[in-house]
Amino acid sequence: MEFLSNLGATSGDLPSYFELVNEDKMRDMLRPALRYVLTVYAQRYPRYLLRVVNHHEELYALLMILVENHYLREWGSSFAENFYGLKRIPTRKGFRGRVSEKLTDYHIFASLICLVVIPYAKGKLDEYYETVSGGPGGQLFGDTFDEEEEAEHESSMIPRILKRSKKLFKTVYPYADGTYAALLFAYQLAYMYNKTDFYSPWLHLSGVEVRRMSPRDFKEHSEKEELVKKARDAAFASGSPLQMAKYFMSLVSTRGFDFLKYFLPMSIFFFKFLEWWYQSGYHKQANAQPIPPPPEPIPPHPEGLAVPEDRSICPICNKKRTNPTMLPSGFVFCYPCIFRYVEENGQCPVTFMKATTEQLRKVYAVSA
Repeated sequence: MEFLSNLGATSGDLPSYFELVNEDKMRDMLRPALRYVLTVYAQRYPRYLLRVVNHHEELYALLMILVENHYLREWGSSFAENFYGLKRIPTRKGFRGRVSEKLTDYHIFASLICLVVIPYAKGKLDEYYETVSGGPGGQLFGDTFDEEEEAEHESSMIPRILKRSKKLFKTVYPYADGTYAALLFAYQLAYMYNKTDFYSPWLHLSGVEVRRMSPRDFKEHSEKEELVKKARDAAFASGSPLQMAKYFMSLVSTRGFDFLKYFLPMSIFFFKFLEWWYQSGYHKQANAQPIPPPPEPIPPHPEGLAVPEDRSICPICNKKRTNPTMLPSGFVFCYPCIFRYVEENGQCPVTFMKATTEQLRKVYAVSA
């Protein structure tokens, strides 16, 4: 079938469907992975990181704008695309009908909007919908406990408009979200059947296509790094404090973004490992403590009832136990006998240990 050419590896520079799906999944896993890392460290340093965790979505969006902007300008691709050896090229042709593979400022800006701003807005809308709809319980039981009817009795115009707007949003948003998901699915389906070169509508709106990076791309980037390194060395050799400061700032920023290329995937791996660890139950075995030895038995009181040698005999009635019942002292009696005794005396008849009827516990024997 024709669409199979876009499912697996292809001979051209057009990436396969699975490459783009994995790239999408990697980008989607970055947010929960970073949030988990922040949450773990916030428990250790709440004074410094608690506010950061409370605004982790804004922090994540700001971080990804910096990261994506760096990779779009240096590599012509997003962070996740660069991880899989992919790049973005403009779809508009030059004067001689050739496609310029260098991203312009417009393409970079449009890509940042689609990579960071739109997912951030989508997440906020999903969160707001969960709030106004009451979560899964509210969606299941509807507006049984809703207070929307109070809007009709509001004397002020603004609260009435806000409540009606909230109700309209709660009604319309599921359809808008479904349309959004259907649009993404339609583009992916068309991409599999070679009907379009755009994997998503956001690539279409940005005016870029995703392609595999060629050896020439890596060579050009290496040559560019060599030129930048020579310029830094020359600036450092000049001895000017300002030039040296610029050199160190440039070095730190470049190395920092290069470090993220390894740190972010490692955080995803760490997050998925912990997710598997806590779901598998191995952590319970690893943290399991040995069963402590039983406490020493409480000795009988000198004035208490004698304990029969036959453990099946009740110390109170001296008959075969019926309906065995135990006290916190560890001795077992017939339920009617011990209930009446504790109710009248408030203690164990053998040890004189204080007891109440609420502390009586039935004992169930296992038949051989």
